[in-house]
Amino acid sequence: MNTPGAAQALERLPTLDDKAARLLVAARRQGTLAERLPIELRPTNLEEGFAIQQRVGDQLGWQTAAWKCALPPAGKLIAAPIYDAVIHRGAQYCIPAGLAQSCVRVEPELACLLAHDLPPRRDAYGEAEVFDALGNVHVALELLGSRYVHPETLTFPELLADGLFNAGLVIGPRVELREGATPTDLPAEFTVSVTRAGHDTVSFAGRHPDRSVLAPIVWLANFLRVRGLGLHAGQAVITGSYAGVLELPIGCELYIGFGDLGTLPLTFLS
Repeated sequence: MNTPGAAQALERLPTLDDKAARLLVAARRQGTLAERLPIELRPTNLEEGFAIQQRVGDQLGWQTAAWKCALPPAGKLIAAPIYDAVIHRGAQYCIPAGLAQSCVRVEPELACLLAHDLPPRRDAYGEAEVFDALGNVHVALELLGSRYVHPETLTFPELLADGLFNAGLVIGPRVELREGATPTDLPAEFTVSVTRAGHDTVSFAGRHPDRSVLAPIVWLANFLRVRGLGLHAGQAVITGSYAGVLELPIGCELYIGFGDLGTLPLTFLS
């Protein structure tokens, strides 16, 4: 069932939302940065921002292979698709056009893969159903970037329309859970470390912002189901950084440690 804000957003879809999405799609495809959306195309609330975000995916024609989410603070909505075209597995990662600088901004996260679908439906999903749908867990890095020139000056609905700073996702090795453990046993805290040849290892006291990797997935499944969307087997879900934003160098062999859960070897290439 749609909220009044959702109904208003749907009325805009064939016109203003399509035009706003086209500007953001052009920035993604061309690897350029867009100025702020024209005032008549700017989303004025969260539902409009999410509607534009979904139009971006439609126009790109890319498959949603993952989602980022978090338990939403008051006045915000933390949900955005991550497309197959910007998801990487492997020890070397070529930075997408438009992001190549002297360093890469990333967030260390855990990626939970869906083993079973959680399709849209009338009844709410409970914790047990969502947890039963989860499969393997992997260490991961979310790449950060914006399609706007000055994202720090924009409203939250405008950032939501652009995917909340997501620029890509690196999925690393699978987490080897102890015998008998399940994804519900994932720790809320562990040490995040960055090791670079010839330099001292830098460590951070890692802590999940919601104190739970899985609670945001329950929220996301229910947020999507009432909008006719769902989560699908094979998709990954990331739910928040364990160490805020890290700036990592380009062209160096790096090892990102996730406590006892695993290590992600990675070299960023421009």
